[in-house]
Parts: sequence; structure tokens; C-alpha cells
Amino acid sequence: MTDFFRAFSKADFPRFFRGVVLSMAGAALLMNLTASWKAYRNEPLREAASRSLMAEESSFFYASGLAEPVPVAALKLAMAAGAEPDKAVRLEGLAVFAVLAALTFFVLRARFGEAAAAMAVLFLSANPYMGYYAMQGSSHLYALVFLLLFWHYFDAPEHSAADALLAGLSGGLACLCRADAALALLVLAAASWALKRRAFGLKRAGQALGLALLLALPYAVYQKTHYGSGFYAQELSLRRWATIDRYGYRPPGYSGLWPSEDGRTPAPAGPLGAAAFVLRAGPAGALREAAAGLGRALLHELPRILYYKFLLVLVFLGLYAAAALGKERLLFFLAAGLLPVLPLASINQVPAAGGIELRYYLWSLWALCALAGLGFQETLAWVETGIKEWVAGRIEPLVKAGGKSKRKVSR
Repeated sequence: MTDFFRAFSKADFPRFFRGVVLSMAGAALLMNLTASWKAYRNEPLREAASRSLMAEESSFFYASGLAEPVPVAALKLAMAAGAEPDKAVRLEGLAVFAVLAALTFFVLRARFGEAAAAMAVLFLSANPYMGYYAMQGSSHLYALVFLLLFWHYFDAPEHSAADALLAGLSGGLACLCRADAALALLVLAAASWALKRRAFGLKRAGQALGLALLLALPYAVYQKTHYGSGFYAQELSLRRWATIDRYGYRPPGYSGLWPSEDGRTPAPAGPLGAAAFVLRAGPAGALREAAAGLGRALLHELPRILYYKFLLVLVFLGLYAAAALGKERLLFFLAAGLLPVLPLASINQVPAAGGIELRYYLWSLWALCALAGLGFQETLAWVETGIKEWVAGRIEPLVKAGGKSKRKVSR
């Protein structure tokens, strides 16, 4: 037991542990990327199915059609280099996944410890849903990369001008990957203010959020000019969600119309504003749907997308550690990732399993992996402390007994 204790007391053990875990994470990431490519390279694209058409028709960055411009612009660059569109969508998604894994270690290491960061990378890299949605070119993955960068620089201790600039650029690009990332940005910004308060640099925060707005605003202006609404694409999507909720799901490629309640006239069409969507069943209905969506997300979807059920134990330990050790930032990131999903979570978009596609929970999945990494790190620290106390309790009586025997012999 003494040798075991000494092994954990060595100064180079954290470095050795980090190297082993990161090697495992790299192997898991490579296997995930390889297996996903073999399994899903012929899988039909869903969200990104029309991305190549929008890339061909766009004349400049904000002219991305009915989709946010960053994923479309990335594909346009690949197509300009001669890449085949569908293959480019998949390869770019895998590249974004790899960047996300590296960024996870970079973001978590400074604030939560190297062990937590390394374990979070391992859990994220080994998750098969990440590989699948990377192969689908999910815009949620693109947005998640920039959300992490925004969170890292906006919440930086120094609040320097460079931090504000990088936070603003990252926040704007996150919104240009997915417009609903704006809600997550506001939650993260409000949480940062709540945690720091007096030390919070309101001037730098205003600069960062202002720059993000300035970067994303031309997209809304372009949509307003061409379609009559600054969020035309998003409002069309909300109309489709409302129709699915009321009349049922129709598979991709369905060319008919949803019937109305009388069975003769088509269901309502055209854009639907965010407020009208949320309040489509009235204020009481909105609260009921949000509560139902939260319950379904917590009890069904989040454990499902985590995939490895044993990680739930580490997630709960991470939740406790985050609350007990003053590391609430991870809890706020989980809330920021989950909040945009709640208005949709109770809708049965997927007939076979119920609920919505799991890609909408990718932001929350990242927070769960980070919490699991934190839970593992703090559990390891608690075990190490317990071993130290146990060894000290066993050795101290022996040392005292040895001292008494020596005094007797000297007499």
C-alpha cells in the first residue's frame, strides 16, 4: 500500500496520466472517424441535402439562401477547389469533429484541470453520435466550435481587448452557423456576469456582443431584402415544426400537403414568427410544452445521446462537484445548450422513437462529457485524499510505537 501511495504522490503522475488518456482519446477519435466514414458515407444527407445547391447559387458570403452562411461558405470553398459536394460535406464534418475534440482540451484544461479535460475529450471522441452527425455535416457541430470559443474568450479573467475581439468574432460566427445560437450566447453572457459581477468588464462585454451582432446583422438584412423577413429561413422552419406538431410527420421528399383538420384544405403555410410558434397553444400551452420538453430531454434524450449509460454516474458526480467547488460554468453551458431545444423537445418529429433528432442535443452532449470528465477528476482526487488519510492513520501509530520501543531499549 505504501508503494501505491508513493506512486500517486509522484510529481510526474499527472503528466503520465494525461498522456495515457489523450492517447486513448486520439485512438478513439481515429476509430470513430474511420468507422463513421465506412458506415455512413452512402447514407443520404438530411439537413445538408441542399447545401451544395445553395453553395452553387450564392454569389457572396451572406447570399447563402435558406441556410446560415458559414457551412454553405465552407462547402463553396471546397467545391471551388474541385471537391465532390457530398463527399466534401462529410469530410468537412469530420474535420470539424476533430477540431472540436482538440478545442475541448484547450478550453477545459485551464479552468477545470488537465484530468477533466483529457477525460472529456475521450468521452466525446468515443461517442458514435458525434461521428454520425459529423458525417451528416450538421450545422450544430459548426456552431458548437464557435460557441466554445465565445465561452472561453468572453469569460476570460483578463477581459482584454483581444479577448473581447475574439469573443465577438466567435459569437458572430456561431450565429452564422445556426441562428438559435444567439440564445445560447445570451445565456452564457448573463451567466458570466452573474458569476463575476463586480469584476465583470461591462465595456469589454458590450464590445464582444456588439461585434457579434455587427457580424451577424448583414445576414438578417440580406434575408429581409430578398424574402421580406430578417429570419425568413428560420420562420419557415418554425412553420414546419408547428405543422409536424399538429398534423404529424411527413418523411423527407414528401411532395404532398399536410391536410387541415377538415381533411380538404391544406394546412397553413408560410413563415411563422418565434413568438407565434412558442405561443401557438397560448401561454399555458407554452409552459406545458416547455415542461414536457424538459422532462423528455432529461429523462430520455440526454441519456440516449450520451450513449454509454455508465457515464451517467460520472455526470452526476460532475454535477455535484460543479456545484460544490464553485465551477457552475459547466452547468450554465448545459443550460445554454438545452434552452433553445425546449420549445421543440416535446414534438414527435421521429415517429419510430418519438421526440426530435438527436443532433439538436449536441451542444448539451458536450456539456455532459465535460461534466463526466470533471466528475472523474474529482472522484480521483477524493480517492487519493482517502488513501492518504488511510495510510497516515495506519503509519502514525506504527511510528509512535516504534518511538516508544526505542526509548525502552535506550533505558
